[in-house]
Amino acid sequence: MLLFHPNEFLLTGDGDGLKSYYSFVYHLNVDSSLLHFGGMNYPHGEHYLYTDGFPAIAWLIQLLPFLKPHGIFIIHFTLILSLLFTPFFIYLILRKFHVHEWISVLGALSLFILQPQFPRLFSHLSLAYSIFFPLSWYLILRHKEQRTSTKWIALLVFNQLFWYFMHPYLGFMVTIFYGIDWVIEQGKKGAFWKQRLITFVPVLLPVLIVQLLLKLTDTIGDRPTTPYGFFEYQAHWKSIFLPDSGPIHDWIAHYVTFDEFRWEGYAYIGSLSILMISFGIGFLIWRLLKKSTKKIEFPAAFIPALLAAFFLLILSFGYPFNGNPHWLDHLTFLKQFRALGRFSWVFYYVIGVLGIFLLNKLYEWLQGLERQHRFQHKSLMMILLVLCLQISEGMTLLKVPVHFEKNIFDWKNLSSAEKQLIRSADEMKSGVKAILPLPWFHIGSEIYGKEADPSTLRNTFLLSVHTGIPIYAVMLGRTSKQQTLDYFHFFLRSEQALKSGLFPLLIYHPASVDLYGEDEQKLLSDAVQIHANTMGELLILKKDQIRKDASLHASTILEENFTDEVKWNGQVVHGRYRGKIENYNTILSLDSSKITPNEWYEISFDYYPDWTKPLSNVCYIEFVDPKTKGVNWFYTRSVGAFPGIYSNKIHANIRFKSQAFPCEYHCFFIGKSTNVFFEVDHVNVLKINP
Repeated sequence: MLLFHPNEFLLTGDGDGLKSYYSFVYHLNVDSSLLHFGGMNYPHGEHYLYTDGFPAIAWLIQLLPFLKPHGIFIIHFTLILSLLFTPFFIYLILRKFHVHEWISVLGALSLFILQPQFPRLFSHLSLAYSIFFPLSWYLILRHKEQRTSTKWIALLVFNQLFWYFMHPYLGFMVTIFYGIDWVIEQGKKGAFWKQRLITFVPVLLPVLIVQLLLKLTDTIGDRPTTPYGFFEYQAHWKSIFLPDSGPIHDWIAHYVTFDEFRWEGYAYIGSLSILMISFGIGFLIWRLLKKSTKKIEFPAAFIPALLAAFFLLILSFGYPFNGNPHWLDHLTFLKQFRALGRFSWVFYYVIGVLGIFLLNKLYEWLQGLERQHRFQHKSLMMILLVLCLQISEGMTLLKVPVHFEKNIFDWKNLSSAEKQLIRSADEMKSGVKAILPLPWFHIGSEIYGKEADPSTLRNTFLLSVHTGIPIYAVMLGRTSKQQTLDYFHFFLRSEQALKSGLFPLLIYHPASVDLYGEDEQKLLSDAVQIHANTMGELLILKKDQIRKDASLHASTILEENFTDEVKWNGQVVHGRYRGKIENYNTILSLDSSKITPNEWYEISFDYYPDWTKPLSNVCYIEFVDPKTKGVNWFYTRSVGAFPGIYSNKIHANIRFKSQAFPCEYHCFFIGKSTNVFFEVDHVNVLKINP
């Protein structure tokens, strides 16, 4: 399908992949600037390098406008080229290390099928270019053959820049690989200083160009410096040496837990590599015990690659920062690469090539035994069997979606309901400022955030691309802290928000999607509907339509200021409730005598986080069924998703309707971070009187 109909469908219809498609198409069709993206984060927009929208490809098409109608095709075509040329460059690398041709062909195919970036093809597309490392490794091998050649130096620089402008992780991995290679090469004697400096150009120049471009063109000075994920999205030895599925995984799972397994760190090296590493270690032990002079000859160019791969593998495990997080204060740039587990990809390719290289040496050794004992072709059959087993293993681990999302950015692929929705929005284009999706979402500050409902995300992108109306929401990389605060405060309905000049807004609300009563439902109830069908409804929201908050006419049910330390069993510190994020922390319990069935209530509190850590805590409300005593969670919201964010605290308002029968209620927190404290104060419960 990808080969024959590359413009008729999308490889993924949600998440980061859909965001990348949207950013790319909107930028080509609507934005006039190369570097400014206006599709999201209205009214500010964003620097295009932070959109994950294939900048290198987008810029090329913007310079060649006749290619714009074929944007999705070009993305898919480059992905196809990456798939086709990944095994080709692995093959060329193996041949550089004098591996037999037939072993190089099958070995390259086995490594390609097993490669860890394949799942990204159906999720995070810009990280799916598996050719990035085999090509980069091959280029530096050729460069070593002609160190002073301007051509190869230029290719090394251009190659890194291209990958930086496809996705920063790809470019950074190549830079680290080249940098470690350069450092090791300096240990060689006889090189002149001029040659040492020239060979350092491909390491330093791409980084300087990228940083200079951002320095000159990025106007935001308060991007987050400590994004979430550095200590969470790491690799683990199990994600490197054990498969995540298949028969081997199922057997191992009886004896080993996979609790530490992280998808971001998945780079399973395959049974062949594990077998050949074991063979190599066994050979070294035998050689030491027997004091044998026999040795495996390694090409000199292999040693720097192995050292660089092991360095990146150790970094992908989070070492040495897991035990020394303060060290990151001196390496602030490294904190921006929050998904450390991806660095294990380099290890996968290098150790995979090493495995094939050792397999080739084993084949040559077995051939020698054949000549001595006169049994023919057995070594060939044995090596062929091992290679086929790895290819078979890779095939069992491949996960390809059964169905693909239609290309929603192509008008002819849309349903009649989708076209009706777009036409209605298009008619309002000249009279509105932006599209406000409900549920609203904001993903990008890395400090605060609210996840996007999949149907809301998809259809908001659909409306925005086909109408050219920007979105008053965010799903980007590292958005400004102040811009994020301004966005969140809009949902408080403050005077500043009403005077912001954002109105009127076109609201899109998908059918059958629940909204938070404290901010989303209130906005929806204030808006005027202009169109509705099976896809959802479109509404117009103007500032003069916004009504006063019903909580102004409310009665207090309960106040808790945590003055009774005995009642709270030692969890009160300096007059506030203090808890650990990883624990269940119940801050409020209401029996059936305090809550009337089928009435609206509001719970409010002040939450004081540790601002140096991610806000990875979630607030829940549950009720206890009086008959079954079963516990039911009916309200869930991340602490970082409440609009009431201030400099020292987060003020939360939770609005809910009580159950149709008398029951007990509890409000509590539970999150993912370990050994991180937070505090809560000023808990109030109101009964809302409309």
